Amino acid sequence: MIRNETTASFGGAASRDRRAFPCPKVARDLHLSRRAPRCSVSGVRVELQVDSAAPSKHKTFPPARDYVDLRKHPQAILQVPAVEANPPMGRFLEIINGADSLFASFAATAAEAAAQPGTSAPAGFGSSVMLVFADPTLNHQRDRYEHLAIQLSGLLLRESAEALTCELAVAGCEFPAESKRGYCLRIALLARGETTDQARVRWGLGLARVQQALLYCSRQIRLKLRDAE
Repeated sequence: MIRNETTASFGGAASRDRRAFPCPKVARDLHLSRRAPRCSVSGVRVELQVDSAAPSKHKTFPPARDYVDLRKHPQAILQVPAVEANPPMGRFLEIINGADSLFASFAATAAEAAAQPGTSAPAGFGSSVMLVFADPTLNHQRDRYEHLAIQLSGLLLRESAEALTCELAVAGCEFPAESKRGYCLRIALLARGETTDQARVRWGLGLARVQQALLYCSRQIRLKLRDAE
C-alpha cells in the first residue's frame, strides 16, 4: 500500500530549491508540484527530485578529474575507487555501461553511512552514482530525465525490500565537449541493518534491483526512439 510521508535525503537534507515528484499512481499526468507527496511501499522508500541549483553548481560530464570511461574502457573498472571494496558496485557499473544499457556513469561512491543509535536498524551502507545518456543528443531535454526518473520510481516501488531508501534526483549538468547545458540523474541508495554487514547485503540486493530497472528503462526508451524514426 502506498502512503505519503516525508523522507530525508541520503547524504544531507534536501535543498529548498528542489521539488518532489509525485508518486506515479498519484499523478499520472506527470504534472509536478512542490507539494507533491513522496512514496513508500513494502519497505522501499523512493524519493524523486528536480534540482534547480544555479548553473555554477551544475555537475560536469565528463568530470575533469578521476573519470573512467567504462563504455570505451570496461577493463579499467578497477580504477573506479568505489569498486575494489564493493563488488556489487563493480557489477552494477559494468552492466550499466554495457551494450544493453543507454547510460554512462560517473562520480560513483559507496561507503558506510552514519549510524542511527537507538533504532532497530542502526547501521547503514549507501552509494551514489551519476548517470547520463551515452548518446549526447539525449542529454538536453529535462522532460526525458523526468520521465526516466518517474518510470524508475514506479518499477522500484513494486519491489519488496527491507530498510532500503532510493533517491532519484534530476540535476543540471554541463557538457563542455558540446558547449551545452543539459541534465543528469543521481541515484543514491541507502540500506539499514542491525550490523554493517547486514546493511551491505541489503544495499547490494537493492543495487541489483536498480540495475534491472535501468535496463528495463533502456529497452523501453530504445523502442520509443525507433518508433519515432
